[in-house]
Amino acid sequence: MKKFKNSFIMISLLLILLVLASCQGRMIQEPAIKISYDSQELKPIYYGDRNNKDEEHIEEAIKSVMVGKRFIDLPMIDFGEKIEIEALNFETTEFEVYDYIVDERGNIVSEYDINPLILTSVEEGNTDFAFEEREDLEKYHDYMVEGKSIHCLLIRSKINKSSFAFGVLVLGQKVFHNA
Repeated sequence: MKKFKNSFIMISLLLILLVLASCQGRMIQEPAIKISYDSQELKPIYYGDRNNKDEEHIEEAIKSVMVGKRFIDLPMIDFGEKIEIEALNFETTEFEVYDYIVDERGNIVSEYDINPLILTSVEEGNTDFAFEEREDLEKYHDYMVEGKSIHCLLIRSKINKSSFAFGVLVLGQKVFHNA
C-alpha cells in the first residue's frame, strides 16, 4: 500500500509539473496602451475584454478611479489639440474613440449610444486624433467643473477577436484668443 501511495504522489507531481511547463510557454499578457497629450502621459483606465459594453460598467470604473480624487485635478486639454494613442504590447489596425460627458459623480450624462470616431493605425499601432469640442456641449453646462467639461474618452480595439476597451478622463477647455 505504501508503494502505491508513493507512486501515486510521484505521478501526480509529474502531471502538475507538465501542466505548469505547458502553461509557461503561452503566457497571455493583458493589452497595454499609452495615451498622451503634448508629451504628457495620461493615465488609462483598463476595462479589458469583458465589462466594457454596458454604461453601468464604464461608470463603475470611472467612479473607482476617482475615489479620493477631484475632477478638477484631471489633465486639461484644449479643444483642437492632438491626443496620441500607442498600442504597447499588441497589434491593431483600428481604434474606435467614444467621447462621453461625465458628471462629478462619475455618471455618463451625454448620450451613450453614439457613433465612434474610427482611427486607423498609422504606424506600428500608433495613431492620433484631434480632441474636438462637441456640438451639444452647451447642453451639459450644469455638469461642468469650473467651466470645463469632464470627458471620458473610451477607446476600443479588436485584439485577437475580442473587443478591449481603455478609457481616459480629461477636462476639455475652450481656447480663448485675444484679438
